[in-house]
Amino acid sequence: MSTTGTVSTTMPRAVIAILSLTIIVGACTSGASIGDDGSTETTIAGDSSPSTTEVTLPPEEEVVRGTVDGVIDGNTIQAVVDGQRMDIRLIGVSAPEGDECYGNESRTALASFVTGQTVVLASDGPDTDSAGRALRYVLIEGDPAILVNAELVSSGTVVPIHSGHLMEADFLARGDESYASGNGLWGTFVCGHPEGGVSADRPQLRIGDISLASTDAEELDPSAERFEIVNQSYTSVDVSGWTVRDETGDHRLELPGGIAIPAGGVLDVTTACGTNGGGVLYWCSDSAIWSIGGNTIILQDGLENVVERKSYVVDG
Repeated sequence: MSTTGTVSTTMPRAVIAILSLTIIVGACTSGASIGDDGSTETTIAGDSSPSTTEVTLPPEEEVVRGTVDGVIDGNTIQAVVDGQRMDIRLIGVSAPEGDECYGNESRTALASFVTGQTVVLASDGPDTDSAGRALRYVLIEGDPAILVNAELVSSGTVVPIHSGHLMEADFLARGDESYASGNGLWGTFVCGHPEGGVSADRPQLRIGDISLASTDAEELDPSAERFEIVNQSYTSVDVSGWTVRDETGDHRLELPGGIAIPAGGVLDVTTACGTNGGGVLYWCSDSAIWSIGGNTIILQDGLENVVERKSYVVDG
């Protein structure tokens, strides 16, 4: 599939509630075009240049602080703000659940920053999430100040998400760097070795072309959504029991038994319903999964090791 286009990830100085964030990121390429059949074919952002986030706190009278008295998971803390105890979800990131691979490590990483600390809290966009948790950037004062959300992305203990927040481009660039470096949950076989330690490398499976449903239609068409899992290995790879998920983990598909991708072969995963076979796997979702905004497709083996991830942004 051949498409072209660009998406700029350079953002201007943004004043977000109580702090100023100067974001300096490299440009990456991405694009989308509407095909003759109404589908959107999207190219994938390339490697981003290193990103830098400079955090400058506002005058003292404008600062909102909270004292952390609990860490629930890798993206949620509890803090006392003006005498009120609040559950606070960190903006722009998603962490593995406690019973998932790297869930405990993710929580420990967040706790190492904030336990017992008095932190600065900043808003950006919606005030709360669907669970009623306050959505905030969390900062540790100092010279320089530390933006905890961003540091967790860089360490590979959380997944950056496409949620439209003003730090999104920076977080996604950090996520690309972290994945390329094998940090944290992106490390090779951090969840265990499925082959008893025989191989030092991941299976050579890659996310190939991604086609998205047109957002111009009254209803998004799941049959227009599809992506490829390409086997670049020299041998067949059995992906039975593996998982495909989105960046938040809200959408997951466990691949059924008996699914193997031959050497050089392709498994076409479509959101629509149908009968598996002929190199096509049907997710059978009632609604579109990938077509709104941007997302990250994550492929995990049976032990939850991340074998491949691919982020994309829809242009236009």
